[in-house]
Amino acid sequence: MQTQQIEQNTINNFIANEYIKNNNKITIVNKYSDSNPTMNSVKSSKMNHYKVTLKRKYQTEKNYLGTKYAYKTMTLFFSQGYGISGEPTLDNVLDCLKSDYLCARDGFEEFCANCGYSDDSIRSVKTYKNIQRQSKKLKTFLGDSFNQLLNCES
Repeated sequence: MQTQQIEQNTINNFIANEYIKNNNKITIVNKYSDSNPTMNSVKSSKMNHYKVTLKRKYQTEKNYLGTKYAYKTMTLFFSQGYGISGEPTLDNVLDCLKSDYLCARDGFEEFCANCGYSDDSIRSVKTYKNIQRQSKKLKTFLGDSFNQLLNCES
């Protein structure tokens, strides 16, 4: 009896499949940053900050000379606690962006309830709006693959 191996729907598999299926290689470049302008300065002082640029090659059209490619980029600030060693990885950044989107997609009140924020705080509103902006950038960056990312397990 032959057993069939089922491939898990993980973010690492999403990254690999995007490259194989569409030749859309997603890459990451990290630059250390002294701060994260989207964070509270008190919490921010206990973290490592990076300016992260994601780059994605994608096919635009075919012509008589061959296939044309273009690039999309997405730049954001990304912070992680001192206990996390090494620079941010592509799978961790995509997982955090996906989690942020899922927490904020049902509106501000649901976002506050899901994440433990006060719904009567300017800081909470700023955080929510930042997540909304990043989510919009992520949708543009990934295009048709955005919903596939949402279906990946963390």
